[in-house]
Formats: sequence, C-alpha cells, structure tokens
Amino acid sequence: MARHRRGTELVAAGVLLLLAALIARMLFGAQREVAAAAVARDPAERALHLRRAMAYYLPGNPWVRQAHDGLLEQARRARRLGDGRTALQSFRELRSAILALRGATRPYAGSLPEINSAIAELTARDPAAAPSLRTAAGQRRHLARLGHPPAPHRGFVLLALLGFGLWVGGGVLLLLRGLKPDLTLVPRRFWPLAGVIGLGLALFCVGLGAA
Repeated sequence: MARHRRGTELVAAGVLLLLAALIARMLFGAQREVAAAAVARDPAERALHLRRAMAYYLPGNPWVRQAHDGLLEQARRARRLGDGRTALQSFRELRSAILALRGATRPYAGSLPEINSAIAELTARDPAAAPSLRTAAGQRRHLARLGHPPAPHRGFVLLALLGFGLWVGGGVLLLLRGLKPDLTLVPRRFWPLAGVIGLGLALFCVGLGAA
C-alpha cells in the first residue's frame, strides 16, 4: 500500500515537474526574444524577434502580449511617418504570428481586421506590388482574401496532437513503469519509454511548425 502511494506521488510530482518546465520554457523564451527586440539594430530585426516571442504563446504570458503590442505599435508608427515598407513588413509579420497561434482559441484575432485593412492599403501603394493589386478593385479583392486565410492543415494538426500525447503519456509511463519506488531505473522499460518521449516531442514540433 505504501509502495503504491509512493508511486502515485512520484507520478504526480513528475507531471507537475514536466508542466513547470514547459511553462518556464514558454515564459523565458518569450522574455528572451522581447529583450533581443529591445536592442535590435533596425525595425526588420526587431519585428523578427517580436514575432518569435509570440510563438511562445501561453495564456497569460505577459511577454507575448508585450510582443504583440510592440509589433503593432511599430507598424502603426511607421505608417504614420510614411514609411510604407517598414509598416507593411511589420503588419505582415504580426498577421503571420497571429495566424500561427490559431487552434481551439484565436488569441489576438481582434487585431486582424485592422492589420488586414492596412496590408491591403499599403500593398496598393507599393510600387513593387503586382499591378492588379494597385487598383481599387484589386485592393478590395486582396482585403477579401486576407479576411479568409487558409485553415491549418488538418493532417499536421493531428500529427502535433499525436506527438503531444506520446510526449506526455510517455513521460507519465516512464515515471510509473520505468522507475522503481527508490528511483532506480528499470532499463528494459525506461529507455524505450524515453524514446517514446523523444519521438513525441519531435512529432509535436514538426506538426506544430507545419500546420
């Protein structure tokens, strides 16, 4: 009975440890990118770091909100100053970052109408844009397309979910079956389960990146 209780406590502690590690990774990853953006040499580099910071989205992550607001303000300021190239690039980076976060929820989707409208307008003023986009009708068509982005690839979403299940499930099983109550390894179980964890993490990253 005592051994069973200790095993349960060990699994619970392991799950909490994995969760804490994941949260810390998301928080510190976003903080690092926001800090890099603060010392960036030019707007393009700053936009890149802020977009990367948004990829560490976690509900309540203050640095992701700071990255979103900073990138939006950079785009607005460049637009006010007549720097269409910087404004267009910044709006595009922000739009891509927001769309990459789509899932069960749609964080920062409230910014998309402004972003889409700005991209369509700035593109119509861009001499390098296709002639068909620099007409009033072309601007309207462009805005309509921006308002209906393609949905995430279902196959890669499922791959990410499968990877997440293997990652977390493998971690729980490793703690439950791959370790003895005294924390010594059970080699014939520990190493295969460690491989499952590694495979799950790889599938999760690939699926999330390609979805």
